[in-house]
Amino acid sequence: FGTRLVVVLGHSKCGAVGATIADIRSGEPNPSSTLRSIVDRIRPSVEGLFATELAKDEAALTAHAVRANVRVSANHLRHGSPLLEKLVMEDGLLVVGAEYDVDTGKVTFFDGVPKGLL
Repeated sequence: FGTRLVVVLGHSKCGAVGATIADIRSGEPNPSSTLRSIVDRIRPSVEGLFATELAKDEAALTAHAVRANVRVSANHLRHGSPLLEKLVMEDGLLVVGAEYDVDTGKVTFFDGVPKGLL
C-alpha cells in the first residue's frame, strides 16, 4: 500500500501492562482466559524489569514496562515478517515506538526514530 511509517503506540497507565505486573507479582495466573492471553503476550517484555531496582517503585516499573512492551512489539514488526523486514531494509519503511501520555495528551517517540528526524 506504499505505507512509509508504522507507529506502535503504547499509553501511560496501561491496564494490560498493569494486569501483567499484578500477575507476575502474585504468581497466580489471572482467572480470565481473555486477560490471561493478553498478559501472556506482554509478560516476556516485562519480566526482566523485576530483576532491577524498578521492582521497588510501582510507578517507575509501570512506566518502564509500557515502553518495554512497545519496544518489543515494534521490534517484532521489524523482524517478525520477511515481507516487513524487506520493506524496512530495502524500501525505507520506518517502524517506530511511541507513548501517549493520557494525562497530558503528549506523544513521545522513543524507539526506532532516526537521529535528527525529530
